[in-house]
Amino acid sequence: MNIIEVVSLSKTYRTGTDEVEVLQELNLILEEGETTVITGESGSGKTTLLNLIGGLDDATSGNIIFNGSDIVGQSEAELTRYRSGSLGFIFQFHYLLKDFTALENVMLPALIEGLSLRVAGNRAEELLNRVDLLKRKAHYPVELSGGERQRIAVARSLMNDPVLILADEPTGNLDEKNSDQIEKILFELVCEYKKTMLLVTHDNELAARGDYHFCLEHGRLKRK
Repeated sequence: MNIIEVVSLSKTYRTGTDEVEVLQELNLILEEGETTVITGESGSGKTTLLNLIGGLDDATSGNIIFNGSDIVGQSEAELTRYRSGSLGFIFQFHYLLKDFTALENVMLPALIEGLSLRVAGNRAEELLNRVDLLKRKAHYPVELSGGERQRIAVARSLMNDPVLILADEPTGNLDEKNSDQIEKILFELVCEYKKTMLLVTHDNELAARGDYHFCLEHGRLKRK
């Protein structure tokens, strides 16, 4: 089953009189339960593609079909529902709220969706336990290491039981030891919770763990 179908997707940025075509009639299918990894040089458009699929940026042309509907051209309210109800995001930076504990940071997406404190808390504790940080649930981000903060971000991405995980260089800010740990945890959880994932990275070892590997060059994807 296809989770996302990207059809002839193009993105052009305009700065003054100049135009930069980042993506050129790109096509991609994300299949249920599979991990697709995209590599490419800095500036090749990997993050742009992720942002377009995540409804965080507007396409110049083309289609992104999710659950039978094209998200291109949808209203901000529709895109907000799509992001909060169907997607989990993991970024290179953890983006944890500094005044919230680890538990509260993981709970937040569910609370925004209207879940009760009890249900959200139980789910958050389960996920923190899976990333081996339940004992640190009352700690604030400043009290946690970089690797611990990123593990919390991984747990948070699963909070609303998303259909699709979008991961943008999830190990990019970490040392080798923490990178290996995040890689192991991330792929274990994606498998355990039967999630579909699109991951972009510079790390070829990380890319090799995906079911599909593409390289983004000159605005188009090439199968590796």
